Amino acid sequence: MLVAVYGEVEGIRGNIVLLRVTDFVLEIHCDRRTAESLKTGERVKLYTHLEFNQEGFTLYGFLDQVKVEVFEKISKVSKVGHKTALKILSSVEPDEFVYMIKSGDIERLSQVPGIGRKTAERLVSELKDEEFSITFTMNREYLDAIEALTVLGFPKSEVRDAVRRIFKPNMNAEQIVKEALRLLSKKV
Repeated sequence: MLVAVYGEVEGIRGNIVLLRVTDFVLEIHCDRRTAESLKTGERVKLYTHLEFNQEGFTLYGFLDQVKVEVFEKISKVSKVGHKTALKILSSVEPDEFVYMIKSGDIERLSQVPGIGRKTAERLVSELKDEEFSITFTMNREYLDAIEALTVLGFPKSEVRDAVRRIFKPNMNAEQIVKEALRLLSKKV
């Protein structure tokens, strides 16, 4: 089993990272956020999932083990597969995805690029009883605040970071938005 690789980023082509590991250069398919956070020449450790098929093998890489876990569980859902799992993790963080699954939020899940209503229903149906190692205090207010702030035009990655930093379980969406706006306005 190949659990992780450590090496130097040789190049990035979209969501594909070329990673030099000793005398080899590996092609690693990553989620958008992982690929965007890496720079050529940087030494990095990527947690991996190796998939064998009739055409050969494909290596998927992520910055943390939680994404690998969620990726593997999504990939096992019937009629979903690795490409869709990668699209999902390029659009939502693992804790957001797991919250949508556990709360049965098919509406919000079906708005994720690459997922229609039928796929959202299948994901909830097949994953709702799965155990995930993610521990989080997220709730509907958290997701509503993220949505409201992105509608205002803030980049989703910055919004997620700001909301995570200020979030407390007893806050409502309005309070979360106000506090997050304070943080986001300091960046502008």
